[in-house]
Amino acid sequence: MADRVEIELVFTPDGQVRLETRGLKGKTCLEETEALEKALGTVESRTRTSEFYQQPTATKGTTRQG
Repeated sequence: MADRVEIELVFTPDGQVRLETRGLKGKTCLEETEALEKALGTVESRTRTSEFYQQPTATKGTTRQG
């Protein structure tokens, strides 16, 4: 069974949008949210969680040879 992945969009009253991910490790979060970020506009800041510094797990489309 695959790990659960969540991407949450938070819209603030002042018009800002915050995008939060859970279950994506390493730079995978940046790859998975790239299209959303482009659609939403300019990224003003980024906060990296502890998951960013963990090793990513295999995602769909990834094959292993062994």
